[in-house]
Amino acid sequence: MITKLQKIISEALVLSIANFKEEFTKTFYDSWQKNIILYISNFLISFLILYLHRPDSLNHPQLWAEDGTIFLRDEWILGFPYTIPLLYSGYIHLVPRFIAFLSNLFPYEFIPFVFNFSAIFLAAVSVSFFSLRNFRYIVKSDLLRTITVALICLTPVGHESLNTATNVHFYFTFGVFLFAIMGGKLSPWAYFGIFIYVCIGTLTAPLSIFYAPLFLIRYFIFKSDRFRWVYAFLFILNMSYGVLMFFYGSSDSLTRIDWEFFINITNVEKLFRVSFAIYFIDFDSWKFLDYFKFFWVFELIFLFFYIRNFSKKGIQNTILIGTYLIAIFVPILLRGGLSLSEEQASYVTLFNISKDSLYLSNVVFLLNIRYGLVPFMIFCILPFSVILNDKNKKLNLVLGILILGAYAFIIKDSFFIKPYHDFEWETFSEQVKNKKNVSIPINPTWWQKIEVKENEWKKE
Repeated sequence: MITKLQKIISEALVLSIANFKEEFTKTFYDSWQKNIILYISNFLISFLILYLHRPDSLNHPQLWAEDGTIFLRDEWILGFPYTIPLLYSGYIHLVPRFIAFLSNLFPYEFIPFVFNFSAIFLAAVSVSFFSLRNFRYIVKSDLLRTITVALICLTPVGHESLNTATNVHFYFTFGVFLFAIMGGKLSPWAYFGIFIYVCIGTLTAPLSIFYAPLFLIRYFIFKSDRFRWVYAFLFILNMSYGVLMFFYGSSDSLTRIDWEFFINITNVEKLFRVSFAIYFIDFDSWKFLDYFKFFWVFELIFLFFYIRNFSKKGIQNTILIGTYLIAIFVPILLRGGLSLSEEQASYVTLFNISKDSLYLSNVVFLLNIRYGLVPFMIFCILPFSVILNDKNKKLNLVLGILILGAYAFIIKDSFFIKPYHDFEWETFSEQVKNKKNVSIPINPTWWQKIEVKENEWKKE
């Protein structure tokens, strides 16, 4: 029995690898102009959706948190490029610091607009990469990939991350991931563009470092491609930068993690379940506790289709699931999801509360505020790749409608996010122009102000 099962698994794996290589290396004979048109149309759709998601970001632009107190303030005091090596939260923020530099080329009144417009532009650029024909080996239909891009822009989590330069790194993470797994033949110009984008993304998005091994896929499969060395170099670059940033900025985070949490395999399953349950249920309500326990049904359905379609798309789906898990676990581990604050530790002692329950509560909070954004991007791709089968068009139609119905439920409350508080940014114009002492309030309302003393302004 065991031998027979091993044989079935072995045959399915061999077939899956062969199908992956065939699909990954397939040449599409559409003209490159059609690919560009597909990308530009998706970019425009993405930009429009992101803008409508939070119209005040351009209509009445305000700075958000670190956009003002870190990136803009550092620009006013030091100036670009001297701000590049400054670490914040343990890593470099190349793009937000460049946006701060760019914004200062405009009149003071336009600074928040430049910040937000740049964030929307770069987010739309990044998510629209998935519309390219090079990703047909994951989702064959151009229409479904366009729908996926639109769904990504309508995320139900991380609303504070939308249209802000501070959190544009989440979109760069997704873009770097897509380029790492990009299929099909690439022109020398495509390699050049990918190289530039990935270098910028690596110096902006710390999570992208963990996708470095994926760059080796193209290097080992496209052996006849004389430019494949670019991907090998990007792998080395990402790994080297990752090791450097880990020792300089994040190594102390590991000592606070309760690794015993992972000994119980059911805890790992709960983390996986909670990662997508938050998309369906308002975690602030008691309904989350009532319905969360039933979401194992979705896991079984997902597992069924994963096994059913393994010989056809097993490798693609395994890559997607692996990157989804990385997008969940890495941020919650490094941002304290599996460690207790002093207050939480006292609750455990005084009220005999389970540590595991508090850990799950931390995870839900982290995923909901911002760290669920990248997982949601991959989550938008997964059902179309795992569940749909190219052979049965009628079944695909039914399943596709059901999947879109589920996403319609997820994003039903994601339109028109509540605008930020208007602190009347323009009223501080004269103080900034004359380089006097400034104290400028920004969003969120409880965040510290932008404080710059007269003697701190950089000399022209």
